[in-house]
Amino acid sequence: MSEVLELPGVRMRPWAHGDTEELLAAFGDPSIRHYATTVVDTAAAATKFVANRTDGWAERTGMSWAITGAGSGGVLGHVGIHVVERWLGYATIGYWLLPRARGQGVATRAVRAGTTAAFTHLDLHRIELAHAIENVASCAVAERCGYLYEGTLRDAMRYAGERWSTEHLHARLVTDES
Repeated sequence: MSEVLELPGVRMRPWAHGDTEELLAAFGDPSIRHYATTVVDTAAAATKFVANRTDGWAERTGMSWAITGAGSGGVLGHVGIHVVERWLGYATIGYWLLPRARGQGVATRAVRAGTTAAFTHLDLHRIELAHAIENVASCAVAERCGYLYEGTLRDAMRYAGERWSTEHLHARLVTDES
């Protein structure tokens, strides 16, 4: 499997140690910080973020990509798959975009591509996508990517600011039409 995915107008590639400065800058965005479960706000945290995502590839516990502009463009966002329970074939997907990439279909293309790659290469049956109920843009991405709405989860996510969030749960099965 190629870890690099070429999409119209963007590229998805594994995070690299050279991305730490751009990663730190991305976590300066208030929206990204607001919905982050872990805030990357130091060089050490950025290094750990990249190392954890690299380990996921090596251990087959996940797939994580930096979304960049086509060619050698800078970081525009992130999409990651985290295998929660291998024997159940169950994982979660998360993503974020910098403001300059929002509203252009980048998240939709990246989530679709990441979902396909995860189903194909990680032997998954189910991928869940949860988002804060007020995050209308994430709900739209989930729907466009074929993640069916399954319900509302009260205080289901704890964000880095120590606040609990009620989430909408969406999911895709490998047997669902994309």
